[in-house]
Amino acid sequence: MTSVYFWLRNMRASNLVFMAISPFIIYALLTARNYGAALRAVLGIEDNAPQLLGSFTLFAVTAGIGFWGALQLMKSSGIDQDTDFARKCRQRGLVAFALQAFALLYLANSAYVQPYLISLVVNSFDPRTTEWIVIVDQSFTLSEGYDVYFLSKISQVLTYGAAFSALCAALALTPLRVLHGGRSFVFLSLLILAQFAFFFYIIMLGYAGFAVGLMVTLRAAVFAYLGASILGLLWAYLGKLAPSEMMIKAFIAAGVLMIGTGVYIANKPHERAVLVGSLEGPIGIVAGTPSSLIDTVRYGEFLEIVPDQPFKVRSLQDNNTAIQLLKSGRITAAVLPPELAGDLPLIWEKTYLPPADKTAATIAFVGGVLFVLLGVVGAITTTHPLVVFANFFVDTIRGIPMLVIILYVGLPLAGALKSASNGYLDLQMMTRGIIAIAIGYSAYMAEIFRAGIEAIPKGQIEAARTMGLREWHVARFIVVPQAIAIVLPALGNEFIAMLKDTSLVSILSVRDLTQRMREFQAQSFLAFEPFNSAALVYVLLTLIAASGIKALDRVVNKSRGHAED
Repeated sequence: MTSVYFWLRNMRASNLVFMAISPFIIYALLTARNYGAALRAVLGIEDNAPQLLGSFTLFAVTAGIGFWGALQLMKSSGIDQDTDFARKCRQRGLVAFALQAFALLYLANSAYVQPYLISLVVNSFDPRTTEWIVIVDQSFTLSEGYDVYFLSKISQVLTYGAAFSALCAALALTPLRVLHGGRSFVFLSLLILAQFAFFFYIIMLGYAGFAVGLMVTLRAAVFAYLGASILGLLWAYLGKLAPSEMMIKAFIAAGVLMIGTGVYIANKPHERAVLVGSLEGPIGIVAGTPSSLIDTVRYGEFLEIVPDQPFKVRSLQDNNTAIQLLKSGRITAAVLPPELAGDLPLIWEKTYLPPADKTAATIAFVGGVLFVLLGVVGAITTTHPLVVFANFFVDTIRGIPMLVIILYVGLPLAGALKSASNGYLDLQMMTRGIIAIAIGYSAYMAEIFRAGIEAIPKGQIEAARTMGLREWHVARFIVVPQAIAIVLPALGNEFIAMLKDTSLVSILSVRDLTQRMREFQAQSFLAFEPFNSAALVYVLLTLIAASGIKALDRVVNKSRGHAED
C-alpha cells in the first residue's frame, strides 16, 4: 500500500486528475450512441482492427528483441569489458536472436498476420496510380492474384531474416575474442543499424491498419521533430562561427560569380514561338510551353485591347497533334515553332528562354545576390556570413505563422519544385507537411540549443581544447551531452507543441486525426461527438508525451545531481 501511495505521489497532478475521471469517460464512450463511431472514424480503425493490432504487436516485439540482442553483442565487444559481464551479454544476445529467428519463421508461415501484411502493402502505395490496389466494401485491398504474389515475396524476405538471425545467434556462441575490440565495431554497428531500421519501419513507417489516423499523426510529429532538431542544431552551430575575413571575401566572390553565371544563362539564344490561326475557337498549346507564355495567350495580353473573358485553351501532347487538330477544325489556333507554322495566318510571335535555362538563371542570380548580401552584411557587422544567414533565417521563420509556412511549402513551393524538376520531385502531401513543420519549428529549436550551449561553462571547453581534443570531439563529448540535459524540458515542450500542430497538415488533405474528424463530421452532421473524440485523443497523446518527457528528464539529470523529486 505504501508503494502505491509513493507511486501516486510521484505522478503528475494532471495525470491523477485524468485517471480519476477516466472511468466516466470510458462509460460515456461505451454508452453513448455516436461516440464509438466518432472515435473509430477519428482514429482510422479498420474492421479487423484486433487482428491487425495483434500482428503489429508480434512484429514490433520481434524487431525490438533483435535490436536489444544487437546492443548486447555490442556491449560484449568492449576492449576493457569484464569477462563475466561480456559472457552474460553474449548469452542474452544468443537468447534474443534465437527468439527472433523462431518468431520470423512463424510470421513467414502464419496466416494470422497476412491481413496485416496486406494492409502494409496497400498503404505503402498510391491507389490512384497503382493497378494492383482495388476498392472492396469502401476499403482498399490488393486485387486478385497480387495478394498471393506479395505474400509469397514477404514470406521469402522473412525467411531470409530468420536465417540472418540464426547467424547472429551463432556469432553469440563464438569465443569472446571473436567480435572483440575495434575490429568488430563496424560490423556490430551495421547490425544495430539494420535491427533498428526493422524496428523503426514497423513502428513508424509501416501503416498500421488498426489505427491509421493515429499512426499518421504520430509519424508526422516524430519525423517533423527529428527534422526540426537537426535543422535547429545546424542553425545553432552556424551561429557560433567566428568572424572570418577570408570567408567574407569568398562569399562576395562566389556571389559575383553566380550573378555573372545567371546573366550569361539569361542571355543565351532564345527560342521563338508563334501563335497562328484565328481566335474564333479554342487555342491549342503543347505541353512544355512556359507558363508565362500560356498565361499571355489565355488572357489575350498580346492584343492591344485585352478581352473581358479569357480564351479557351486546350493542352496538347505534341506539335503534330496541334497541326492535325488545326486541319480538322477542332481548334482554330495553336502556339507552334515558326518552322512548323507553314502558311497559317500569323497572330502573334514571342521569343522566350527555355524553362530549364530560366530556372537555372533565376537560381544563380538569386543565390548570387544572397551570397553578396551575406558577405557585405558580414563585413559591416564583422560577423561570419553563415552567422548572418542563420540569424536572418531564425528571425524570419519565427515571424511567419505555422499555417502560412505549411501552405507555402505544401502548395506553391512544392509545385515550383515539381515544375523545375520536370515532375521528378513530386513530394507527397504528408512529406510536404513534415518538411514545413520541421522548417517552422527549427527556428525555435535553434534558440533552445543556443541557450543550452551558452549555459556550458567556457572553462570546460577551453580545458578540452588544451588537452588536444578536436572541435568535433569537444562538441560530441563536452558540449552536446550537457546542453541536451539542460534544455531537455524545453525540447519536450516543443515536441508537445509540434504534436498538436500536426493537425495543421490536414489543410493539405493529409488524413490525420483532424482530417478524419472533419470528414466524419461532414458525413454525420454531428455537433459535438467528432470534436470531443479528437480532443480526447490529443489530450491523451500530450499527457503520455509529458509523462515520458518528465521521466526522461529525471533519468538524464540524475547523474548531474538535480533530478526532480
